[in-house]
Amino acid sequence: MVVASPLIGSHADRSGAKRAWLLYGLAGALLGSLMLAMATSLFTLFAGRLVQSLASTGLWVVGFATLAENVPADQLGKMYGFVTIAIGVGTSGGPLVAGVLFDVCGYWVAWSSVLFVIVFDVILRCLMLERSRDSGSPRAERAGQDPEREALLSPSHDPDQQVSSQAISEKTGIQFYLCLCSNGRFIGGVVSYFCYAVLTASFDTTLPLHVRDAFHWGSLPAGLLFAAFQGPAVFFSVPVGWLKDRVGTRYPTTIGFALLVPLLWLIGVPGDERFPWASEETTGSVIYSVAVTGIGIVICLLNGVGMMEATQAVDEIERENPGIFGPNGGYSRAISASSISWTLGMFIGPILSGYGTEQIGYYGMNCVLAGMCGLCSFTAFWNLKSTVPQRPGQKDQTSSGGVFT
Repeated sequence: MVVASPLIGSHADRSGAKRAWLLYGLAGALLGSLMLAMATSLFTLFAGRLVQSLASTGLWVVGFATLAENVPADQLGKMYGFVTIAIGVGTSGGPLVAGVLFDVCGYWVAWSSVLFVIVFDVILRCLMLERSRDSGSPRAERAGQDPEREALLSPSHDPDQQVSSQAISEKTGIQFYLCLCSNGRFIGGVVSYFCYAVLTASFDTTLPLHVRDAFHWGSLPAGLLFAAFQGPAVFFSVPVGWLKDRVGTRYPTTIGFALLVPLLWLIGVPGDERFPWASEETTGSVIYSVAVTGIGIVICLLNGVGMMEATQAVDEIERENPGIFGPNGGYSRAISASSISWTLGMFIGPILSGYGTEQIGYYGMNCVLAGMCGLCSFTAFWNLKSTVPQRPGQKDQTSSGGVFT
């Protein structure tokens, strides 16, 4: 994903045809699934998984870019909340449904359900109406005017404005990413997204082992803890997205990271001999369960921060420098860069938490994560903003009284 994301994002922005790229991704997912289903060797198994990975990367990047282009800026957080719920239901319900079908109906029926979902998605993508990105902009309106009704003499323009517009050149290649990284909103979003991924991956790595060693729990109680950690996203993702549409991402993200600091410290206390009052199995398990549930609720404040800031950074830069990212904009490239930060966080998280637990213990490792969240809280407050940048043709949200200034 780290290698493929920028390439896919660059080509998707260059072509502008998002539906075609979505169909390519679904075709790749179908091919990869068939290869996995019929695999009889390790080479075929790894090749099918590689094809699936490339296809899912394309669907992830182009799918979020399509959402960003078709959803108004002041409703993007709410829509990302719905996407978070859909992803959670899919990743949690997929293995459950496949396992039941495998036990009841057999191997090929389980795989047929996967292929059916992909084919159904292909049909939906073929029915998707794709509108031009500039359909609502003044530039598009001027392009569609009748030449016979235009004035013989073009209206005068400010020479300074002409010079400034000519000075703006399209940012491509590495220049695009340098321009994007010069935006504080984007940097804050990428750092927050990376830390969010590190936290999520660290929980997946250390939680089952810690409850086994500290409380002698098996797979069922550990699974219930994962439900307590991931379940709140189903209920709070959309309200949090609506809140971010109203007040921006600065305050929810800052408060989320700040509240995670004491909660991460607290989950490291049960089972540590330096805290005998929390070492008992009953008391410690209750404290740990409550802390994990609290983290699951608070971490919802971080949902969508990377994607929202990537798209809003593009809107902010293009509003100040129209056309700087080309006729098709830069959503796909910006989202691909944000996705890389998430992937790196999911890669580094297990290594950091596993090594930290072995070297300094579970309590010390969580103190490190708590310190990281404290730094991220400061970074989010410094770089993120409490306004939602509007796109050409949309009303300024600050004028409606819906945003803190």
